[in-house]
Amino acid sequence: MPVRKKLLQVIAVIFVAFLLLDLIMPAAFESRDAFFPILMMNLVMGQLTLICVWGTLVEGTFWIRLPWTILMLVISWAALAQGVYLVHGNTDAAEVLALGLVWFYAFAISYIPLKLAAWGFGWRIIKEGQQGESESKANYQIRDMMIGTAILAAILSIGRMLLPGDLPSWENVVSKSGLNDYRPLTALFFFSVISLIVKLPCIWIALAVPLSSIKRYSLCWIGIAAILGLVEMGLLTFFLGQLGPDTLPFMAGLIIGHAVMAAIMIGVLYLLRTFGYQMSRRKRLNAD
Repeated sequence: MPVRKKLLQVIAVIFVAFLLLDLIMPAAFESRDAFFPILMMNLVMGQLTLICVWGTLVEGTFWIRLPWTILMLVISWAALAQGVYLVHGNTDAAEVLALGLVWFYAFAISYIPLKLAAWGFGWRIIKEGQQGESESKANYQIRDMMIGTAILAAILSIGRMLLPGDLPSWENVVSKSGLNDYRPLTALFFFSVISLIVKLPCIWIALAVPLSSIKRYSLCWIGIAAILGLVEMGLLTFFLGQLGPDTLPFMAGLIIGHAVMAAIMIGVLYLLRTFGYQMSRRKRLNAD
């Protein structure tokens, strides 16, 4: 089987698996305690980071990749909204937009630092043998721009399907999202920051560490990720107080969830490495 075809099959399997994860995530919030919701949030954040990695670090023209990144983000948002519909039987526009608001906020928390790292340090993910290759030629750029236009049309179509009626007020959307309350806003902020700290080394471990050392580094970092769950729990307790009877399930969800998120990210990115992808650093033209 050609390598490219096999790679596309692997990507398709990962894509479908994450879509199924999005569909079942809302059901986790029907759990009696906080363990499964927090665990599922970690898994979904891993998916979100992989989308950000594609949009920021993979070699290629940024403005050509951007529509694909937004499309994947919108598709995952649509799957989450469908999961809410399957659980509750109905959804309104305010609820769908509130879910999108939280989703895009979490996306920005991961995307912006990765993009700054890519620009500032020249980090990129390339396929082995592509060093020194020029950017796409003009005819390929025209083709990709046409594809990008079609993707943006698809994004607008998905948005229209998600929001068939009149748009709700901004105040209603923010209220539904819970971001107008300092407690969920603070919890989401700490969760996003700690998750980012967990995820960034996973990229380096999977794509840059020598193959002979990947197992050792991976196990070490997965253990540190679990400890970071304890750190997050300490920050939340300090700023928000005790969570009552949900404290232990919530803490277990953070510890196990961060560890599982790290393991999944390392595993998926290592799969890409087996197809020749690796982390590289673009040389500066004016380097001393």
